[in-house]
Amino acid sequence: MSTPPGGQLARTTRTVVVRGAALAGWVGPDELASVLYRSGGTAVDPREDPRLARHLADRAERTVPLEHHDRSRTEHWNGWTAHGTDASAQVHKVYISPTLPCLPAALPVVFATAVALDVPSWKVGADAAGLHRPDKIVLYLPSAQRADAVAAALADALDGLEAQGVPFTGQVGATAMVSRGRDHGRTSWRAVLCRAVARALCDERAARGPDAPAAEVADAALGRLARTYDVAGWSPELRARVPA
Repeated sequence: MSTPPGGQLARTTRTVVVRGAALAGWVGPDELASVLYRSGGTAVDPREDPRLARHLADRAERTVPLEHHDRSRTEHWNGWTAHGTDASAQVHKVYISPTLPCLPAALPVVFATAVALDVPSWKVGADAAGLHRPDKIVLYLPSAQRADAVAAALADALDGLEAQGVPFTGQVGATAMVSRGRDHGRTSWRAVLCRAVARALCDERAARGPDAPAAEVADAALGRLARTYDVAGWSPELRARVPA
């Protein structure tokens, strides 16, 4: 997996952490973790057609053969899963994060690549809020090696489209369009990271006082976490056991 040092997504994530440091002390770690997790989204325009998400998904799935896949719809997600897939084994994630204007061009490419590379399962945001969140498209695979290969293929195929980017994930390729994560103990890797960062920010704010600059608090918090997590590139790899 390629995670360029100082890449766009790493820079975006650092900005999120510094902003979180400014909130630490005003909110508790649980609330701060929620703020960090939701970072990177954009505001929904009330003028948008509420049928857009379904229209885009329907159009994309008509471009590829999906007779061997089950289709699911929930309030927030449209999903496609190959017959016989063990959902519990698909813990390695590939995030695709185009801006909303680029989504009509990106989505058919994602579907074609998913089918061509036998991706077991993927999902797309099913409502306006889902299309505006950064992690609007998620592919699930059973191994890091397969996820890395799919991510690399999609980074090449989507090159040139504008990226939104998913904070707290590991960038793949030259832009923030494609990134990697995983589930840990049935919990999203991003959620694990956001909880850890929020706790560290609150602890450092308490230790350094309310007047400490946000960047100083952020750097200290990330330094505290560096032995366990990749706090430079945010790749989904542990350096040590995740604390309970």
